[in-house]
Amino acid sequence: MLVSIALTAIVVSCLSVALTMSVALRVKKTLDPLIEEGMFQPGAAPEAPPTVPTGTPLPAVGEMLDSEGRPVTLPTAQDGPWILTFQSVTCSGCKAQLPAYRQYLQQSGLPRERVISVISGARAELGPYAAALGDLATIVHDDEAKSLADRLGVRIWPTYLVVSPDGTVGHSTESVGSLPELALSTRLDEVVS
Repeated sequence: MLVSIALTAIVVSCLSVALTMSVALRVKKTLDPLIEEGMFQPGAAPEAPPTVPTGTPLPAVGEMLDSEGRPVTLPTAQDGPWILTFQSVTCSGCKAQLPAYRQYLQQSGLPRERVISVISGARAELGPYAAALGDLATIVHDDEAKSLADRLGVRIWPTYLVVSPDGTVGHSTESVGSLPELALSTRLDEVVS
C-alpha cells in the first residue's frame, strides 16, 4: 500500500511538472514573436501609441543605396506625399501583410521612387521583399538607412508612414489596411482615410 501511495505521488509530481512546462512553453511561443517584432519588451513600461506621431519630422538620411546597389533619392516636396515603411525579414506580421501591401501600392499608382521600404535583418534574406515589392517600391536594407527607424522611434514592425511634402509624418500605422488612399496627384490635405 505504501509503495502504491509513493508511486501515485511520483506520477502526480511528474504530471505537475509536465503541465507547468507545457504552460511555460506555450507562453514562450506566444511571446517570442511579439518580442522579435518589437511589440513587447519585457520589463518596459507601457508607452504611448506605438506608431510614429503625426508631425514628426523625417531626420536627415544621407546617402543610401537600394538592395541592388543603386543610389536612392528621397522624394521632394513637389512630388507630393510618399510612403516610407519599416519591415523585417524575421517579422511574421510583415510577411503576412505583403500581399495586401502590394495590392495597396498597385491601386495607389505611386511610382516606385515614391515608395521606400526599409527592411531590417540579414541582407541575404531580402528576397521575399524584393520579389513581392521590387517593382513597386525601392527596397533599402536597414544598414543603408543609418538607423532611421531608431531616430523616428519605430518600435513595431511593420510600420507604414505617409510622409507629407514638408518632410513630416502625415499618417502612421502598423496595418496596411489603415493606409489612406493616395493617388499621383494627392496632396496630404486631400487624403481620404
